[in-house]
Amino acid sequence: MRNWRIKLVLLLTVLNMIGILAIIPYQMSLMGDQPLPGNIPMSLIVIINSTVQVFYMVVLILVGVRLQNRTGLQAPLLNGIVYPEARVPISKKWIVLSIVGALIGSGIVILLDVFVFAPMIGEPMNEVSSPSWWKGLLASLYGGITEEIMLRLFGMTFIVWLIAWITKKRKNEIPTSYYYIAIFLIAIVFGLGHLPATIQVFGNLSTIIVIRALVLNGLLGLWFGYLYWRKGFEYAMVAHMSADVFLHVLFVSILN
Repeated sequence: MRNWRIKLVLLLTVLNMIGILAIIPYQMSLMGDQPLPGNIPMSLIVIINSTVQVFYMVVLILVGVRLQNRTGLQAPLLNGIVYPEARVPISKKWIVLSIVGALIGSGIVILLDVFVFAPMIGEPMNEVSSPSWWKGLLASLYGGITEEIMLRLFGMTFIVWLIAWITKKRKNEIPTSYYYIAIFLIAIVFGLGHLPATIQVFGNLSTIIVIRALVLNGLLGLWFGYLYWRKGFEYAMVAHMSADVFLHVLFVSILN
């Protein structure tokens, strides 16, 4: 691995650690009412989980950065930090589009939940506490950094590489359809990853509840994936972070 790629891995690792630390207050708030086995302190559980996550995320970062060069996917702004010769200007237009797209997508998610899924599912069985706005704001760093590293930098990049490897396509021969497949699959994976939290809220799973989890959690992922493919990893990070602020800070405050 070239020297600049090592620096990129280190930079992403530092950013990831910031994201993991930022979500701790949010996690502590959500875990506040949950019974813990024995007399294990909640803080110890959070510390252990965060430490384990830091280590396996390093592996995902290494793989993602390595495979980016074989898929045409990239993180151009971060690359410019560690490799000045490859520096490119920030597109203010696409930063704005990233945020506006996140705002529109967040609004659609709220409307679908309130007017489509809620009437079909009914009231949740368990009341979930809403952490303070500042905890939600901090948690948006986790979504914008750590989740994007997992889902886009690693997951989407790996799927594109895997399909290209199976079909024996080189980087400049990869069809557009491969990227769309990866964008869609990772959005589905993200939705499935929210099923445990969905069970906690509704007490069980039904077809409509599973569809709700997939749609509400995967919809914005389509936009994040498109941004990663067309503009770069950083624009997906901005969009994801913005969406979390809209959903977990702004809209929650308005609806409450």
